Amino acid sequence: MTQQRLQAEKTVLEQRLKPNTYQFVDMETQKPYLIVGAMTNSGHVYTLKIMLEDFPYQVPRVCVMNELRDKNGKKLGKVSGPMHIIGKYEGHPLICHYGSFSWSPDVSLYKVFIKCRLWLEMYEEHLRSGKPIDYYLKHQS
Repeated sequence: MTQQRLQAEKTVLEQRLKPNTYQFVDMETQKPYLIVGAMTNSGHVYTLKIMLEDFPYQVPRVCVMNELRDKNGKKLGKVSGPMHIIGKYEGHPLICHYGSFSWSPDVSLYKVFIKCRLWLEMYEEHLRSGKPIDYYLKHQS
C-alpha cells in the first residue's frame, strides 16, 4: 500500500471510528495489518485482524481474533460456505466479506470493516436462531 493510500485510509477511519478502536501494525514489513475492535448491536466486542499484504489490489483476509463457537458450542474455523468461513489464520476463523469478482482496489478499509461488522451481526443472529449465516447473507462472486 502506498503512503498516499495509507493516509487516505487513516483519514476515513479517523472520521468514522473512535481513535482507540483501531491500529495499523507492522506497516513497514511484509505482513502489515489493521486491528479493529467491532462492537455489535448487542454490545459484544470482537477484534478483527485485516491483513494488508496485497491491499488494495486483492481482497484482504480478515480473521476474528475471538474464539467463536456455533449455536451448538462447536468451535468455528473449518471452511464452511453456510457460515461464510473461508479458512483459519493462526487458529482463528477467516471470514468471507467480499467476493473476488466484486472486489475493486477502490474499496476502502472502512467498507471492509462494515462488511465484517455485518458478518458479526449475522453470527450473533445465528447464535439466537441456529440458522447459518448464509440464511441472512448471500454469497458474492
